[in-house]
Amino acid sequence: MRRRADAVAAVAPADLPCACATARRISRLLTQAYDRHLREAGVESTQFALLSVLASAGPCTQAAIGQRFGFDKSTLSRNLKVLRERGWIADAQAVSVRERPCALTAEGRRRLKAATPGWRKAQAALRASLGDAGWEAMWTTFRQVAAAGHPRLTRRRGGGARAGSSS
Repeated sequence: MRRRADAVAAVAPADLPCACATARRISRLLTQAYDRHLREAGVESTQFALLSVLASAGPCTQAAIGQRFGFDKSTLSRNLKVLRERGWIADAQAVSVRERPCALTAEGRRRLKAATPGWRKAQAALRASLGDAGWEAMWTTFRQVAAAGHPRLTRRRGGGARAGSSS
């Protein structure tokens, strides 16, 4: 049993046989790296991303934020609840009864400003480890994978996977 566990632990991220499992593993590794840099400001990477979107886009509905990040409703609700409880976001003026936009508060702006240097360090560390060509290739791959995995782009009549496709 020990030998099998060692063999599993030795598998590099790119060696996992499933694209989804590999992407999720890489996501966790990147999240941990960014969180280490953001820890001093008391912000996690997901919180930083949400605060950044609200800072750049202004008040947004939960649906708009969810579309941008690909979050399901319950995950996004949990994340926004934490930001509300910490006073970093608040409900904004509603355009309609059905939509409840949220916006950064002054404390949210201060928190984002305090966390930005850590985020920049995380970005710089990743870019340095990849090199400029690797950095650009990563972004190209992200765009390609996002387009390939987007439901509107991959939905097929009759359902099912393409013949000959693999994970």
